[in-house]
Amino acid sequence: MTYKYSTGQRKFDDIQFEGDSNTEIDFEDDYIALEAAGNPVLVVSGSQVGIGTTTPTQILTLSAANPTIRFEEGGTFKATIGVNSADNILIENKTINKHIVFKVNDQSTVREGLRLNGAVPEVVINEQHGINGDNSLVDFRVESENSTHMLFVDGGNDKIGINTNQPTEMLDINGNSIRLRNSLTPSSAGALGATGQICWDANYLYICIATDTWTRIPHDTW
Repeated sequence: MTYKYSTGQRKFDDIQFEGDSNTEIDFEDDYIALEAAGNPVLVVSGSQVGIGTTTPTQILTLSAANPTIRFEEGGTFKATIGVNSADNILIENKTINKHIVFKVNDQSTVREGLRLNGAVPEVVINEQHGINGDNSLVDFRVESENSTHMLFVDGGNDKIGINTNQPTEMLDINGNSIRLRNSLTPSSAGALGATGQICWDANYLYICIATDTWTRIPHDTW
């Protein structure tokens, strides 16, 4: 069915395909619906667009069982974003060994914040640092009930802070004690051990000062 162009406004009622009464374009006040099989597939209502719904409530509303957006490039299936039957939001890269990357614009500098690595089973922060001159680091932190920096990684200075956002050493703990829950007793001064390893038992504190070389300090009571 073809219409010729004309100058000025033209008024139409609904447009229906002659060979199928269930296929039409429905025109109403501030409303257009593209219908197939008797159902509105695509709706424009005012300034909002609906797919699978006649009453969109956002600029784009997608309504379906397990609503999913599929991305293709040149006919090749690339990715999906959707909601599954368990009401989980799923973002899936369908290309083998490729990643899902989240970036932010920090005062006009684009920085990579999070990468789900498809080549290895890892969640990576700042993976692109130093690659091809990319120094767009972001810091990483985990909040707790009473601390905004319960765990903090200073991406630019290679330091980790616990309960501090200003670590001055490789590991900086803003607290007054640490705990090793389980005891370990090296079998001898030449037992297997890595330099810097520390352990304890009821009688001694053990320090590995070189590969497979242990010293021990007896506990004093007071």
